[in-house]
Amino acid sequence: MRLDLRVILVPYDASNFSENALEYAVYLAKAIFLGDPKKRIIKIVMLHVVQEIPFTKTLLGKMKIKSEDDNPSLNEHANSIYLETKTLMQKDMNEKKKAYKSIDGVKLESIFLYGDPANQIIDYSNNNRVDLIVMGSNGLQGIAKFKGLGSVSRKVSEAVSRPMTIIR
Repeated sequence: MRLDLRVILVPYDASNFSENALEYAVYLAKAIFLGDPKKRIIKIVMLHVVQEIPFTKTLLGKMKIKSEDDNPSLNEHANSIYLETKTLMQKDMNEKKKAYKSIDGVKLESIFLYGDPANQIIDYSNNNRVDLIVMGSNGLQGIAKFKGLGSVSRKVSEAVSRPMTIIR
């Protein structure tokens, strides 16, 4: 069996674990490209899922969010937080694209989705060409008290049917 690796999915949240996963995916893609007589470019898709947060009016009332309206709605607060999160992550991901731009055979793309991270990663990998998932063992949600997998990486690993590498 020959693995035709063209697309690597890297769920990315800027945690050390996802940084390590991205580095490993680039290293792997570069090695495969150099060993491929056809020199096909390998696409690495950095997927960031903005998790929906259950905001309450009390919580949002305590947050200091710039708004032109003195009494912004709950929806405006949430949209502002999601937009700021996406802006910060897009900046980080663009820096990664620049850092790896000069590596032959590797093309980085970034995608944003909203919702439950594990479910979105699973859905994306099921509905798009993904030959390999390279994922950090834990993310920004925090590290489990024991040295095990995070809840997102565990759920994804149990649900996907394609090859997956989990990185510490």
